[in-house]
Amino acid sequence: MPLYGPRWPLKKGNEDVFELYDDVNDQISFYLKCLILTSPGENLSDPNYGVGLRRFLFEQNNESTRDSIASAVSRQISRYLPYLNLENVEVGATSADIDMNSMSLRVIYSIPSDATQQIFELDLNSETTIGFY
Repeated sequence: MPLYGPRWPLKKGNEDVFELYDDVNDQISFYLKCLILTSPGENLSDPNYGVGLRRFLFEQNNESTRDSIASAVSRQISRYLPYLNLENVEVGATSADIDMNSMSLRVIYSIPSDATQQIFELDLNSETTIGFY
């Protein structure tokens, strides 16, 4: 069983210093979530890291804004997660979603060692998230 990077939040591990991810898709999901929710400038070691969904918070709910979000996600994934084969980025934000302060983001990708498509979904709504996290 291959082991990957440390599982967040950090916890003491039984076989290693910290608990580790034992599935590469869980590790990739964590990386995607961090990349999408981080604002540019927030990571001091690389000020360009992050999609910065917060900057779209008060933009109009139209196709152009959703395309801008999808484009920002695609650019960041190609730069910081180049080992992913990005298939599609879908941004869902209907008028009802906007009125409920929610949106969804779906990233469809595959990794070169496994041709199977993987889907990462991030639902941002006031019931399940505190702020953006």
